[in-house]
Amino acid sequence: MLLFIVTVFLIPSITWCQPKRIKPPNRDSKVKSADQFVNNSFRLYHKVFVYDSLMRAGVDVPPEIEEELVERAQQDADSLLQAVPSVIDDISDASFLRQARATLNLNKAKKALKYCTDTVKGYFLPNKEEEGDN
Repeated sequence: MLLFIVTVFLIPSITWCQPKRIKPPNRDSKVKSADQFVNNSFRLYHKVFVYDSLMRAGVDVPPEIEEELVERAQQDADSLLQAVPSVIDDISDASFLRQARATLNLNKAKKALKYCTDTVKGYFLPNKEEEGDN
């Protein structure tokens, strides 16, 4: 009986869940600009992930909170743009081990930012199907 309950209620909920959350790197690379870029990327990712979670759960997000989230996300995106110019130079000047750690951390940040762009496009840009209906 317990197996039946688990199969009927738990398995479908697992398959319909949101994608697995990307975790930030465990250790910093000791390259200041790369670490700043990664931290800002995951700060932005966290905001987008929480918003996506609320929307998938069917929670109506009040307009004031939504505006605040968008404003803070925009600030995080701006801070990312400020960190980009020095990241490549700083990584090239670092030791081999720090370069490797920074590259791994940046790859994680890249995955988080890819999720952010895909999610934001889905919520804020009109779908082609919707445009065709009008």
